Amino acid sequence: MPKRTHSESAAPPTPAAPPEETLKTTEPALKRTKPDTTTTTTSPGPQPSPQIPPWTIFTKWTSSAITQAYPPLPPVLDASLETAALTHSGMRKHLSDPSYERLEWIGDVYLELIASELIAQTFPTLDPGRCSHYREMLVRNSTLGQFSVHYGLDKRANFPAEFGLGGRPAGTTASEKQRAKVLGDIFEAYVGALVRSDPENGMGRAAEWLKLLWGPVLERQIREEETGGRVKDRELNPKTQLEQLIGAAGVKIEYRDLPSSGKKDRDTKQDLFFVGCFLNGWGESNLQLGYGSALGKKEAGQKAAVKALENKKLMKKFADKKKALIAARAAQADKGV
Repeated sequence: MPKRTHSESAAPPTPAAPPEETLKTTEPALKRTKPDTTTTTTSPGPQPSPQIPPWTIFTKWTSSAITQAYPPLPPVLDASLETAALTHSGMRKHLSDPSYERLEWIGDVYLELIASELIAQTFPTLDPGRCSHYREMLVRNSTLGQFSVHYGLDKRANFPAEFGLGGRPAGTTASEKQRAKVLGDIFEAYVGALVRSDPENGMGRAAEWLKLLWGPVLERQIREEETGGRVKDRELNPKTQLEQLIGAAGVKIEYRDLPSSGKKDRDTKQDLFFVGCFLNGWGESNLQLGYGSALGKKEAGQKAAVKALENKKLMKKFADKKKALIAARAAQADKGV
């Protein structure tokens, strides 16, 4: 923030009284007027919920456009940026020469942005937590590292021999985790160089390429979205359905955390939450009706409710008890009248 000058920060000296003629000709200071609140307007009626406008260079995935073939590698239009994206800082000829670290940092942001936009347009009702899980599937090192190897970026990279990226002599002393991270970093750096080398069209070119490249990673989720196979939270709430079906005064349905035993999601490889659905009432105490697992507790609880609802025999038993109670109360009310 620029510093204020003395004339801005210091209190101005009291000016000398101007001549009488000046006072007469000086325009008065403009006063802020309040809006006229007496005017009545006709309400246009209920308006549709505002939507986040899409960024026009991104379009949603469709299953019909997904192909298992890799798209061509888009070229970086600036040779010096391409060289920097594939050069480790320890392999520079001069300390002033650029390396991949800064482009990797920039490219990481571009990847997150493009993935977020594609997911937002393809899955318009998906909650932000699940959107983040989908994005993690796209930008994690294991995914990006595979892309680096396919396009031969590892063989073109100028990295210390201990990483073993191009099969260079002296073996590999870096751990697999370190090597996986470097392969992911190289891809991020290449994306950074791709966008920055083409200020006018770089982002669009990168988005088009990554959309094709990422499509197979989320193919199952995209097909589920198109066919309605994914449960939409705003359309269906299993917990509410279960409560309406068997809930009553004195009947308590609880959701509790269960041990996860270290199980992970098959797509994101992240830890899963396990939640159990328990019933206290209708002659039962601490009866487990179902359980669910997911990357978030909320979704795991909903899945536990779904499991409970799928037990038709048990649900009918408690629903019949609820109907009988309601009927008995209605009969008692009639006698009271």
